[in-house]
Amino acid sequence: MAETLNQYGVETFYIFLGRKRSDHDSAQFHYGSRVEEWDLSDMFRNGLYNSGELVALLSQIKTKHNISHCLATGTNAYLLKKAGINYKYWSYGADLDERCFSQIGVSGYSVWRSLYLLFMDRPKARKSIYQSDSVMIAPYQIEALERICPKKKKFFLPHFFRIVDYSTLLQQKSGNKRMICNRIQAQRFFFSSVRHVWTGHLRDTTNNKGNDVVLHSYALYLKLTSDFDSKLVLVKKGPDVESSILLAQGLGVNNNIVWVDEMKREELDKYYQGAAICFGQFGTPVVTYAALEPLANGSVSISLLNENNSKVPFYKESPPIFDSKDPKEIADFIVRVLSGEGNSGDLSHKSWLWIKNHCTEEKFVECFLELFEE
Repeated sequence: MAETLNQYGVETFYIFLGRKRSDHDSAQFHYGSRVEEWDLSDMFRNGLYNSGELVALLSQIKTKHNISHCLATGTNAYLLKKAGINYKYWSYGADLDERCFSQIGVSGYSVWRSLYLLFMDRPKARKSIYQSDSVMIAPYQIEALERICPKKKKFFLPHFFRIVDYSTLLQQKSGNKRMICNRIQAQRFFFSSVRHVWTGHLRDTTNNKGNDVVLHSYALYLKLTSDFDSKLVLVKKGPDVESSILLAQGLGVNNNIVWVDEMKREELDKYYQGAAICFGQFGTPVVTYAALEPLANGSVSISLLNENNSKVPFYKESPPIFDSKDPKEIADFIVRVLSGEGNSGDLSHKSWLWIKNHCTEEKFVECFLELFEE
């Protein structure tokens, strides 16, 4: 966001207050060790974890860079208010879904972890939402928000993509389909980029991605069509990869599954473009980049949305995504699309056009400026 806004002439600074990850760091993986003048995060990486020191430094930054507006997320956002910086808060999901409420007795949490979340983490999470000027949430989160801030003002920012001309995209799609099908020895392939989180104690959290739905749907599709020249490509990422492998074996489709390592954006787009169908997530009904990235690449997307809540600002026109988590419905839809009944060519253009109308970088910057000019 900060990079895009700066490119379009909106002076923007970025600060990350979290600790550096010791395990896999997705930001590091996708962006590398970049040094940008607008990224001030290094100022906070010298052991400044005392809230008083953080507030003092944030106050200095506000004065030095003449900060007038702020978009924030995370349970330390309330520190901005102490530093004299008003902010709009973007819920990342688990903050409002889980951190704002008691975690005592949650499976997988130790007693000490539960007590920390209850007495230390929960007050900060709630305060960060309370003290914001307004919040951005997904429609499914409205009940949770009303439990703690029933009259909180809400806002919305669109997702955004850098898109290419549709005729150029069609050429890219054809070439990438041919390249990847040759690589995995298939006539066609289906693709899901979603990390695997769907079983154990995580099944009952909003972090559940419903990856089992993808496997059951593909198994039913093979049963209906005997299309064993197809492959399902999955990304080897998440705590439940082994569970997905075992489920695929149990369903008898493991010979038609191709596992790939996590990849950077350029390579990921090739898989989106070449795929016959792309799958998003099926645990929590929410529009994610995993569901919209296929649309930006002119591909058919299936994901669980249920985004029909007028209380929450959202896109005026719903994205052209097949909305279901029922494996039979999904398998039948795939059959219709690939048989030509669903007119996949028309769906491809419809997908790309929706992104062009709602989710370009220009549209995002326009909405961002309008939001802070209110």
